[in-house]
Amino acid sequence: MPKSNRDALTASEILEQLDVSAALRDRLLDYLTAFAASGLAHTRNGRYWRKAAPDLFMATISVARSRDAFAIPIDEVQRKRGDFFISPRSLGSAMHGDVVIARKAGSDRRGESASIEAVLDRVNTTIVGRLTRFKKECFASPVDERLLYDINVTPADSMNARDGDFVNVEITRPPIAGRPPEGKIIEVLGREGEPGIDIEIIIRKHRLPHVFPTRVVQEAEATSGQITLDQIAGRLDLRDELTVTIDGETARDFDDAISVQELPSGRWRLGVHIADVSYYVKEGGALDEEAYRRGTSVYFPERAIPMLPENLSNGICSLNPDEDRLTMSAIMDLDRSGRLVDYKLAPSVIHSRARLTYTEVNRFVLDPADARRTHDVTEMLGRAHELALILIKKAVERGAIDFDLPEAELLFDDDGQVGGIVRAERNIAHRIIEEFMLLANQTVARHIEALAAPMIYRIHEEPNETKIAEFAEIAHSFGRKFSMHGPIPQRGFQSLLRDVEGRPEERMLSYLMLRSMQRARYAAENRGHYGLAMKTYTHFTSPIRRYPDLVVHRILRELIESGRTNPELSGIDMGSRVALKRVAASILDEERERELRASLEQIAAQSSDRERQADAAERELMDWRKAEFMAEHVGEEFEGIISSVKEYGFFVELNEVFVEGLVHISTLKGEYEYEPRKHRLVDARGKRVYRLGEPVIVRVDRVDRNRRLVDFSIASHKG
Repeated sequence: MPKSNRDALTASEILEQLDVSAALRDRLLDYLTAFAASGLAHTRNGRYWRKAAPDLFMATISVARSRDAFAIPIDEVQRKRGDFFISPRSLGSAMHGDVVIARKAGSDRRGESASIEAVLDRVNTTIVGRLTRFKKECFASPVDERLLYDINVTPADSMNARDGDFVNVEITRPPIAGRPPEGKIIEVLGREGEPGIDIEIIIRKHRLPHVFPTRVVQEAEATSGQITLDQIAGRLDLRDELTVTIDGETARDFDDAISVQELPSGRWRLGVHIADVSYYVKEGGALDEEAYRRGTSVYFPERAIPMLPENLSNGICSLNPDEDRLTMSAIMDLDRSGRLVDYKLAPSVIHSRARLTYTEVNRFVLDPADARRTHDVTEMLGRAHELALILIKKAVERGAIDFDLPEAELLFDDDGQVGGIVRAERNIAHRIIEEFMLLANQTVARHIEALAAPMIYRIHEEPNETKIAEFAEIAHSFGRKFSMHGPIPQRGFQSLLRDVEGRPEERMLSYLMLRSMQRARYAAENRGHYGLAMKTYTHFTSPIRRYPDLVVHRILRELIESGRTNPELSGIDMGSRVALKRVAASILDEERERELRASLEQIAAQSSDRERQADAAERELMDWRKAEFMAEHVGEEFEGIISSVKEYGFFVELNEVFVEGLVHISTLKGEYEYEPRKHRLVDARGKRVYRLGEPVIVRVDRVDRNRRLVDFSIASHKG
């Protein structure tokens, strides 16, 4: 927006300059109205220009479990200065998650505060709640406790839902001047305890697209499930080469296959073959639009919400054994030290010889004599294992941080109920596939970047110094030295992880270390990947389940096809950047490159947001199932470790079942003082201290299934 009235623009001119889609036009027009009304913009005779308003800022509303509300600035520079407290009376009609214009309102003991001037984007168009019925009225209480209002529903808009039913409510009027919002029920989801009700609630709560529109289904069904000679023509034919897939036992779609050879020269030749989803999902089609909207597949223990319809994700795009499949291959030659010396990226066709599982491959690595596959497959697995160990060693040398955080795995009984929670195994077979995929991703990223072509990067920015200092303080309290000084700052993290390996505090410190870092995300601009210690990285290996990978495939295909007649692109050495840049100008025309660059930033932001939503949904369901499991163990005792200390008590993570619960300060005998710098609660008489990392034995007192909260009390002290 222009800064003076001399350069003022009409709304139409602003929309034209921003080059927005028709779907966004109405929203941006509403933004302009809100900007002008709140003082962020001047308007006269239908023309707009920016107004200096240092006390106004755009923010996202976040409500904590304590029901305190905060405005989190959207601007990156402002965000580093901290959040702004919002009192209930200053919240207006805004709700958790909404995008707003806020006004700075001074500071007090809680820090800087603000009030809401305008709501730009109402996120909570629908809310999941439990219905309460009276004779002539009813209301839905949100299952998300961060939403502070019950929603009034008239009997006519209740869809005859019963008292206690979980319902999905469309908001027809937001909260105004303290009055609760109004809405109408659009779905009756079911009742507490019904099979799958938790998944249905979480899908709606996180607004996960879960039903494919008719036109998407029709486009998918029109895709042939057969590979033809015409489709194979012009591709690298690798059907005679030994390729296999390695996945979990319950995997249903296979989007990557590998091949490993030892060349006469002594070099390795690693092939990573990825399902050629971009061949079937065309840019701008119904399938593409839906994949963009979903961003990623979402995985729950008993159910997956795929990014693509099943006849693609589990059918023609899945690298099923003993079937021809179209792929994009990264064929990489490495010397005996694991250095990449040559590579080729090409559309291909493969014929996978075997569908292997992580358990099966791990068993072979532990005991090659126990192989239950043909001789050629077992020979290849031996080569794959040897190469993976070399790549792991190189990763450590460059500073890559391996967060081997244990993940919980649910065990179900015959009735489908959670019968146990165990640590999910991560063995050498997982590492083999991880290292091979990392190398393929990096190779593709470096190739596209060397061509100076637009791309979506997977970035992981350097950690915030303040958070690292806080983590170093915690590590020191455990007697662990931690420093990021030196040419490779990641060495400090590596050293600490080695020191705590196998120790009781390993899981907690690894988790806190991860939390001290920034979150990896997608971006159209390269900022490197700190955790992997890579200067250039992207996601290429999972186009069935991640939209950015699909986009990278399209860009790579376009580059390959545009440069196919140029011999400089065939089998080029990784060091030959000059040769690559010489042909860059002939790869993409100016208009296409401008179009790509304009769209990639939005795609990266959307994909990062959908990834966060999927992660949050998967994590919440796991917490829900953990609470259900613990509800059957009220009164029992468990060993655990203090994982976090607050002024109101401390959290304990149980050793065996991966469940965290709160020991409230009110359950402790004596008067306790909170010492935040030392991460501990101290008895005023000095007789008892509860500190971070201390092993304890707790009793399960209460479980709130719906809020996924577990309350403990101290049963006895270990040691």
